[in-house]
Amino acid sequence: MAQPATTLRQLAQVRADNRELLNMVVGNQGTALGRKNFDADKNPSGDPCIIVYMPHKIHETLLSANQTIPKTLKTKDGKWEAPTDVVVTTITSTVQNPPPLSPSNQELVHTLQWLDGTLDHIPAGAQVGFGGVVERLVDGVLEPSLGRYVGTIGYMVRSKSNPDLVGFLTNQHVAVRPGHSLYIPGFDSKALRVGITREVREIIPDEKWLDGVDEAFAFVRTDCGFVEVEEKFIPLLRNTIPTVGDIGEPYEIDLDTMDIIGKPVKKVGRTTGLQFGTIVAFGYGISGESQLLDHLLQKEPANLYTDIMIAPRRQGELFSDHGDSGSGILLDTDDEDNNRPIALLWGGQPTDIGRGFGVEDLTYGINLNRILKVLELELLRQQ
Repeated sequence: MAQPATTLRQLAQVRADNRELLNMVVGNQGTALGRKNFDADKNPSGDPCIIVYMPHKIHETLLSANQTIPKTLKTKDGKWEAPTDVVVTTITSTVQNPPPLSPSNQELVHTLQWLDGTLDHIPAGAQVGFGGVVERLVDGVLEPSLGRYVGTIGYMVRSKSNPDLVGFLTNQHVAVRPGHSLYIPGFDSKALRVGITREVREIIPDEKWLDGVDEAFAFVRTDCGFVEVEEKFIPLLRNTIPTVGDIGEPYEIDLDTMDIIGKPVKKVGRTTGLQFGTIVAFGYGISGESQLLDHLLQKEPANLYTDIMIAPRRQGELFSDHGDSGSGILLDTDDEDNNRPIALLWGGQPTDIGRGFGVEDLTYGINLNRILKVLELELLRQQ
């Protein structure tokens, strides 16, 4: 007799063994591992489950057998079973009007973006970016000009194998590729080159990321990059975030529990400053570039997941916005775990996940301990 799945790893195996069934459901907008329902404070509660996000619900009597999501799913060996929770979901590309930043956040963001003399060091959370020559239409003529992209420094790190290699973590889509130059404050003629990208990871097969779970054609979005800084900047790097304080030791996401679901978190980024959220799901299925074509050709798509999904703490707030890419995500607790880093922010999307708040700007994060292991890095500590 199957036992109830009570951990993220067990839930992941249940989902892996039912991937074909779940992928066949028309309108499926992704799945995730979490808990059923939300409590009065809009935090996830209830039994561990497989969440299936759908644009609407249809009574099972009106559906064909292959379009009905079973109330319970089991592993192929019959060892574990988990209930499903079908959540009516709206995913939109419409840009939400972000709420205005508080005066304190406006001041913080200005400091992080420009490092304008209020700090004598480079903190985690500071702006970093790159520039490139692009053509723009000026008075009807295409002329070369400086394009730009900015993100956020997540954590200051050091190579475990070569302690002389010191730099910072950000996203792959900020660090771009090995040999790419990164600048502070970010992009224009006043910018300083702070370092050069040494190593990046964008996507990793799930069996190399989630020990013990191997789903066919499944991958995890890792989106991380290690930027080696120039020697003169090394003494100026700090794993200290303005208004937050020192970053603690990395928090281990334990796949053999459900502990991270409902955890309160915070982040500081160059666009929105200090913001607060709640981890509402793990292993959310995000859309891959080829999924639509796969479905049109009646092929089962490769599944692409992200580690943690974060919703804003309160209605009407946001957790991140464009430019916050690469920010460090920290626990926000009243105990010794406060300020312990748990993830690296890489993106998000306006989505309604059934919390009763309507469309929210959700944020996606990557397991920091896994990044450090893959890139063979450790957090930099001051001597």
